[in-house]
Amino acid sequence: MKSMALAFVALAVLTVGAWFVLTSLEHTSATATADNRTVRLGEAGPEEPGDPMAE
Repeated sequence: MKSMALAFVALAVLTVGAWFVLTSLEHTSATATADNRTVRLGEAGPEEPGDPMAE
């Protein structure tokens, strides 16, 4: 029983420690995939004369 309690305490310490380390890195999927060259801003793409979405 004592070893199971020790395992739960170790799991909690590792979980909290990992959370602090990973949040301090600030490396998210959004920052990993964001690139100025791949982001379209403003009018992007060709406009077709009969396109109802262009209005």
